Amino acid sequence: MGEATRRPGRCRLTFHRSGSIEKAQERIHWGDGTFSDVVVLKFPAAGLSFLDIDHQDPVVKLKDIAHVRYSKALERGQSHPCIVAFLRLERDRPVRAVFPDLACYTEMGEELLSANSLLTYVLRTLLKRDWLHRERQSWKVATPPAEEIWARRGKAVLALLEREGRLHVELGPGRCLPEQMAFENFPVAEDFIPIGRQGFLGDFVRRERPRIAFNSAFFLLEHHDFLSFHSALGEPYGLFVQDGTICRPPLYWRGTLCCRTNGQWEVERFSLEDVSIALPDGTLVVPQAAHIGSGFPFALNVPAEVTAYTRAYGIASHGRVLGRTPTAAGRVELTIVDDRVTSWKDGGNLTIPQNGFVLSFAPRLLSAAAWRVLKEALYAHPRVVYRFAHETQQDIVQALQVGPLLLRAGQPTLSPGRLAEEEFWIDRQGDDGAIEIGVVPSDYPDDVDRTRAGRVGLGVDRAGGLVLVGVTGANKATRQAGVDSFGATLVELADLLAEAGAVESVNLDGGGSTQVFFMGGLATVPGDRRGLPGVHYERMVPSAGVLY
Repeated sequence: MGEATRRPGRCRLTFHRSGSIEKAQERIHWGDGTFSDVVVLKFPAAGLSFLDIDHQDPVVKLKDIAHVRYSKALERGQSHPCIVAFLRLERDRPVRAVFPDLACYTEMGEELLSANSLLTYVLRTLLKRDWLHRERQSWKVATPPAEEIWARRGKAVLALLEREGRLHVELGPGRCLPEQMAFENFPVAEDFIPIGRQGFLGDFVRRERPRIAFNSAFFLLEHHDFLSFHSALGEPYGLFVQDGTICRPPLYWRGTLCCRTNGQWEVERFSLEDVSIALPDGTLVVPQAAHIGSGFPFALNVPAEVTAYTRAYGIASHGRVLGRTPTAAGRVELTIVDDRVTSWKDGGNLTIPQNGFVLSFAPRLLSAAAWRVLKEALYAHPRVVYRFAHETQQDIVQALQVGPLLLRAGQPTLSPGRLAEEEFWIDRQGDDGAIEIGVVPSDYPDDVDRTRAGRVGLGVDRAGGLVLVGVTGANKATRQAGVDSFGATLVELADLLAEAGAVESVNLDGGGSTQVFFMGGLATVPGDRRGLPGVHYERMVPSAGVLY
């Protein structure tokens, strides 16, 4: 990496005040002729909130995401990509409410409880088997005569998607769809794209007019991120607490910014072992370390009478991500994404979604009668309720988990092993040459001090105020020296936050998603290029930090 022409550790920022907010901008010139543009905002802690955004026109969302994936296919070397994208239901519903007459079991014996999971499973299977065609602007199912169940599934799914305009084919700019299209040998894993909730942050800013807005949570982006049919591009993950309610659980042991009832923000680390989980029939499971009295104690990623499996399962025991729960006769397993139970299966061997976990029960814990009661509750209301399990966490009213941690008590926390400690585990090539899929974000650079990229970091200063640092960075394959800002490493981001006064801080989502809005205007240059040097694209995101 090039050395900075400014002396490390010396703050050269000049702040300008707008009301209670201080703003500074700087261009750092590196010794190799590149530069990085930095924006810093300092503001009171009162009023900051994190929220999910999804107010995007469905047609715009479909076409924009399809164009993004078309560009990625070109980067992979495909000469004439074809992208099939579909928009999942914005508010997921029980599958029996949407498709009451369909068989909801997969061929692996998993019963789907989520309408979105069934939509994804059916479309993915039809494409894999070349049973889906397009004729004269309409979609057709062409199953063999013996596959009547699949014919009914396909027709029902297509009827819903076509009626609501949720299915789109992208062949690239200037190319029109032919009268007839077949999908023989279609690369389903790469080019079939289920789309979740997300929107343009710029549209949100223009509509809501906050003083500050910035992208925040990690979300599923690459095709290995949404390999499960319980997942979709754009869906956020990691602990998310809003108004004292845990909306998403902490899947991995990662850095988190949280606010307590006294209004003070601080940085901590959380994992799934920090929450209890109440199932819809009243069954309660609690982490072993916090087990007191009622509830079944659960272990994390270790086979036990009750186990919660995340995608990090296998790293400690096998040195790699295993991706599925162990086969075990009689065990009942529930797939849980956010606060929704999306499926159940008997016997183990269940795929673990990147943005969720599997809750696994030993046979003796659930009698036949208890299981009947739980199943009926799942059919009627497939939701769980989370509570913080430890007394010291009970007063948390807001939280956002991303990671890694950058600063604690005024000291840098980054080291070569920090990413592994926070369960960042990128895709790796196995001994047989095949790709071993990692833990989201599955293509995250495996270093803290070499890779420069767009970054956003948020910290707390000694007085309890907040410090936001955004560093512009273009897509690596298309960025141009002397033209584009080259971003920052995680270590450099931590240094910038410390120079601006932060004593505790955490890294937020960055890369091509890096966006900082100030007083209605964009204070950073969008980093998404989609293969076109010098062309700036705003990337849709699912969540934002906002100060009104």
